[in-house]
Amino acid sequence: MVEEAQLRQLTQIYGVVTKCYNQPLASLDLNLPQCELLNYVAVDQLTVAQAAEKLGFSATRTSNLVVDLCKRGYLSQRVISRDRRRRYLALTPAGESQLAVIQRELPDQLAGILQHLKESTVEENRQTS
Repeated sequence: MVEEAQLRQLTQIYGVVTKCYNQPLASLDLNLPQCELLNYVAVDQLTVAQAAEKLGFSATRTSNLVVDLCKRGYLSQRVISRDRRRRYLALTPAGESQLAVIQRELPDQLAGILQHLKESTVEENRQTS
């Protein structure tokens, strides 16, 4: 039988991970997949399908991320001369600025989230012992 404390702990971890994936992270105003996507686009010319593969998301979910980031002015889509059938993603100047903020602030935010999880786990274990 599943221990109640273990189930609560797993539910708490799932809640934190879901929050990171679905809600903006503090001052970044972007969620984790959006931050990841900007990082991938900064490194390589990617199509939406290639970005989906890297993120491990469906093409539809990735397309929604791309549309949102384009509307916010962080990404653009363009056709390149060597492959006119596909649209490639590119960072805009605003996207490059946002990426600098992400690279500066995301590690500390993730470390804080992981520390919170660790402390919660220790506290939960202490209460059940």
